[in-house]
Formats: sequence, C-alpha cells, structure tokens
Amino acid sequence: MDTTAQTPPTDETEKTGWGLAILPSAGLLACVRHGGTSGWWIALWAPLLLLAALVTAYEWSVSARLRFRMGPWEWFALLGTHVGLLLGGGIAVGLLNP
Repeated sequence: MDTTAQTPPTDETEKTGWGLAILPSAGLLACVRHGGTSGWWIALWAPLLLLAALVTAYEWSVSARLRFRMGPWEWFALLGTHVGLLLGGGIAVGLLNP
C-alpha cells in the first residue's frame, strides 16, 4: 500500500482562528463592564436585534425580486419589520425611552 500521496496536515491548517469568538466576547464584556444593569440587558437583546437586522436585509432582497408580486399583507409585514427594527435599535442605543 502506497501512502506517500497523502501528506500529513501542517499545523497552520489545523489551527482555528479566534477572531470570530473574540469579537462577540469583547462586545459582551464591554457592555457588562461599562453598562451596569443596562449592559446585561443590552447583552441579552443584542443577538435578537442582530437577527432582526439580518431578517430585514433578507426581506429587502426578496422584495427587490418579487416587488410586483407582493400582496398587501406582505407589504404590511415588511413595513412592520422595518418599524420594529428601527424602534428596537433606537431603544438599544438609548435614543428612545420605552
């Protein structure tokens, strides 16, 4: 059996990057350290706000392709998503007080 065709993996290919884990961790620690009790609430609601932003971006891409085939309820849902995202973002950054 000839095994010379398979080269052993190098250390560079096996290591995983820490960049993806450091960014959310640094954001969480900054919110908790400098925000007090409000920082905990921001840390809990920030992933939901990010998900809402991603859903809104996806909704825009879908509406650009299907603009003329959307019914009134789809337009209402699109408007509600945008208003909810703007209100949530305003509350999260402190521009609005609920």
